[in-house]
Amino acid sequence: MRWTTHAWPRPKACRKAAISVAALLCAGVLSSCTPLGLNTASANIQRQEPASPFVLAATETGPAIATPGDWTSRRVPELRAAFERHLYGPVPTELKGVEIARRLVDPDYAGGLGTLEEIDVQVGEGDNAGTYRIALALPRSATAAAPAPLILGENFCGNRGTAGSDKLSPETASGACQNTGFVARIVRLIFGKYIIESPNAQILARGYAYANVFPSELVADNAGEAPAGIARFASLLPPDRAPNSLLGVWSASYGWSLDVLEVDPRIDANRTAAYGHSRHGKAALIAGALDPRIEAVISHQSGKGGATLTRSYAGETVRQITDAYGFWFAPAYAAWSDREADIPVDQHQLVAMLAPRPVLLGNGWKDVWSDPNGSFRAALGADPAYKLMGATGLAQAGMNDADTRGEIDFFIRAGGHGVRQVDWDHFLDFLDVWFSPREPDRR
Repeated sequence: MRWTTHAWPRPKACRKAAISVAALLCAGVLSSCTPLGLNTASANIQRQEPASPFVLAATETGPAIATPGDWTSRRVPELRAAFERHLYGPVPTELKGVEIARRLVDPDYAGGLGTLEEIDVQVGEGDNAGTYRIALALPRSATAAAPAPLILGENFCGNRGTAGSDKLSPETASGACQNTGFVARIVRLIFGKYIIESPNAQILARGYAYANVFPSELVADNAGEAPAGIARFASLLPPDRAPNSLLGVWSASYGWSLDVLEVDPRIDANRTAAYGHSRHGKAALIAGALDPRIEAVISHQSGKGGATLTRSYAGETVRQITDAYGFWFAPAYAAWSDREADIPVDQHQLVAMLAPRPVLLGNGWKDVWSDPNGSFRAALGADPAYKLMGATGLAQAGMNDADTRGEIDFFIRAGGHGVRQVDWDHFLDFLDVWFSPREPDRR
C-alpha cells in the first residue's frame, strides 16, 4: 500500500477519526503495528518468571566459561548455533556485498551539511543474486584524512522517505511508502516525528555519516512475498546454510552493506554502529552479535525475538508474534509457543554476544507490547559476560536509573512505540561517548 498525498484536514474535524483509522491503516502501511496500549510497563525487575540460563554456565558441550578466551572461542559459536537453530535459521554471512554502481545524487544535501550518494549493491552471483540500494549521507567534514563514524540503519518506508530526498531512486518493493500526505501525518502523530524521515541534518551536524537500506528490496515484509525472497537467497548457499527467515536475510544485510561502506576512505571502519527500530531493531541486534566489524548497536524497542526475554510473560508472546509474523523467524521458533520456559536460549545471551562492545536498548514506558521490563532483565542477564570481558557492562540498578557509564545502556522514555526527537538525541549522545567523533562541520 502506498501513501498518497492529500491536503491535511482541519485538526478539529479529523483528529479523532485519524487516530481511529490509523489502527486499520498501519497494518498495510508498515506491515505491522505495535498495539496502542494505555498501560505502563512494570519497573519491578524481581518478577516471578522462569529463570533464563546463566550466561556463563556450563552446558552439555563444555564447562562453565571462566576466561575471555573461553567466551569468544567456545561460547559465542555455541550461542550462534543455538540462535540459528531455534529462532533465526542460518544467517547468510558467508555471502558478500559488492558495489556495482554509485551516484552522487545531491552535492549540497541537508542545507549544505553534507552530500547524498546512492550505491547499488549485489549479493551473490547468477540469476538469483540479490540487489539493493544504500543511501549514504556524508558530512561535509568527512575526508580520507578525517573519516566520519558511520550509523548504518534499516528503514520501513524506503531510502527516499528516510533521507527526505526525491533525488534517490524510487522504491518499487512492497511496503514502500511516501513521506507526505494524510496517512503519513497520522503515522507520525502516533509513532513519532522520525518514524519515516530521520533527523538527517542533526546527524550530519554531529559529524556522523548515515547510511540507510530499505530491506524489503531484499525480502519483502509480508507473508505473501517473503517466502520467494528468502528462497532466492537460500538458493545461493548449501542446504545446511540456507536461510529460512526474513530476519536471517535482513540481519546479514548489515554486513553486506559494510562490505561496501568500510572500504570508503571517508568512513571510519573502526567506528561503525548498526541501528534499527522495532523489527529492524531485532535485525540490528542479530547483526551486531554475529559481525565483529559492528562496533556498537542501537536496538530500539525491538521486543520479542529482539532484546526482550522470551521467558517474559509481559507484552507479546511467542505465539502472537509467530502467528502474525512467522516468516520473520525460522519455523522452529513457533514450536516454543506456550512453552517459553523450555527454549534452550534466551535473548540476554544474544545481547551478551556483543560483549564488550556498547549496545543501547531503547524503550518506552507505554510500549508494554515490546516489554521494557523483559529488556532490562535481558541487560542484567548479559552483564556477567561484559564483566568477564573487562567491561563495565550495565551500570544501572533499575529501569529508572539513568546512569549511562556502562557499555550496556538501557534507555527508557515516556510514551509508546515509535521514534521521536528524544530518542535520536539519546542515540547520538550514546555514540558520542564511545566513538568520540572529530569536530564536525556545523555550518
